[in-house]
Amino acid sequence: VAGYVKVFSLDDNIALDVQNEFSNELKSAKGVWIEFEILPNSSLFIVNDIMGFINDNCDENCEVIFGTAINENLVENSIKCKILFTGLV
Repeated sequence: VAGYVKVFSLDDNIALDVQNEFSNELKSAKGVWIEFEILPNSSLFIVNDIMGFINDNCDENCEVIFGTAINENLVENSIKCKILFTGLV
């Protein structure tokens, strides 16, 4: 099991950060759980972009589960991302 928690600025290339840090986990995980914490007025387009990247780079048999939660304590223009990879070999 490997995990990852980070608060990103929406100006960052979040998908590139995930790729650089977890490309091996994405390729070999049997399951991926992801939770995004966003501000109430945040667009879900960034969540869609990250999930598209993850789905494109996971094994086709990997089960991906994700959700979103509102966090009013985040800094403006940011998103908190929690990722858990399971079944790593």
